[in-house]
Amino acid sequence: MTLLQVESFGVFETLTQYGALGVITLGLGGALWFLLKRQIASEDRLKTKVDELQKEINDYVRQDQNKIKETIDNNTKALENLKEIIMMNGGKVRK
Repeated sequence: MTLLQVESFGVFETLTQYGALGVITLGLGGALWFLLKRQIASEDRLKTKVDELQKEINDYVRQDQNKIKETIDNNTKALENLKEIIMMNGGKVRK
């Protein structure tokens, strides 16, 4: 007598031998897989958002650095002019 060989489904076959517990385990495994995929997608979206915000912050910092450099250059020129005025007057202060 030859028995009909059925394809083995590995873990799923083993779980179905446990009846309701096997089905519940499969369901929980599926739910866990869905939640894990959702969590990973959420983390990817947050990572992208953080990268965008970091680029914006870097742009603001560069703009502020340029403004500070311009201010320092202006103050340096003003001090040089003041030094020249003081040197022309022989260090005397007018009243």
